[in-house]
Order: sequence, then C-alpha cells, then structure tokens
Amino acid sequence: MLGRLRTAAKFFAWGLLLGLLFAPASGQELRRRMVRWVMGCIEARAAQLRERFSGTMS
Repeated sequence: MLGRLRTAAKFFAWGLLLGLLFAPASGQELRRRMVRWVMGCIEARAAQLRERFSGTMS
C-alpha cells in the first residue's frame, strides 16, 4: 500500500515539474527546445564515439 502511494506521489511530482517547466512555452517553442536537446545529446554522443575510436583508427 505504501509503495503504491510513493509511486503515485513520484509520478505526480514529476508531472507537476514537467508541466511547470514546459507549460508556459508555446507549442513551437517547446518543439524548438526538444529539438535542441535531442541534437545536443546526439552531438555529445558523436563526440564520445569519435574520441573513443580516434585512437584505434590511426
């Protein structure tokens, strides 16, 4: 019983946080933020892979 209550409270807290974080932005701004975030993740991962394999290619 207590475990379910904790899970529900966690989901509520995360939903509230995400709602407050993204709600004030327009749909276009939200999409722009998401694209920037995804592109940043992709670029960071590509840099990691380049660094990792740059020593093995030479």
